[in-house]
Amino acid sequence: MQKWQQTLEQQRVGRREELIQAARGLFLEKDLSGVTMKDISERAGVSRVTLYKYYRSIDELAFEVQIRILSEMYRFAEEAQLHGQNALERLHDLLLTMCHFASSHPEDIQFIGLFDHYYRDSYPSPELEARYRDFLRSSEVFQSLIVEGQRDGSIRTDIPANTLAALIGNTSLSMQQRMICRGHILHQEQGIDPQEMLLLHIDLLVSYVQKR
Repeated sequence: MQKWQQTLEQQRVGRREELIQAARGLFLEKDLSGVTMKDISERAGVSRVTLYKYYRSIDELAFEVQIRILSEMYRFAEEAQLHGQNALERLHDLLLTMCHFASSHPEDIQFIGLFDHYYRDSYPSPELEARYRDFLRSSEVFQSLIVEGQRDGSIRTDIPANTLAALIGNTSLSMQQRMICRGHILHQEQGIDPQEMLLLHIDLLVSYVQKR
């Protein structure tokens, strides 16, 4: 690739990043239903003609932001140094790691909740649906540890590994969203410590999947 082509590609990557960040900020401020392509072009400081060269719709940008956030979350988990004598103990450590990610990236967890709610009934197009599902299938944060635990005898084998992985992933993320978005209110109303609730939830999940 020639130097001018490399420069052009770098500019395109930079512009795409600017658009994604502009969309992410607006989605968090206004919810997905309240943002227009005009809003994003104005926030990013580009014309709508330029914006449409990169993204054709709000939906494309929303999925781009969602995949970007989940990719970062999964990378954070994959790079974690897990400790424990068996897979169950390392699973516990992984859940603590994911809890740390949620606590240090509250807006990302909030966006995932907005995305799930906005697209709760259907996907906007077969193309975006296929891309998103392919991405999710390629990301197995919990399943490999569960399979390992079923082999080493630390995790129950009466429930399929993919079912346990889905249970852990969905319930832990739901609890994180609840505590991050409403933890301060729950603290006032119910006198609970949101961080303590997250840790207790981790213990509950680990206890459930442990082989008796």
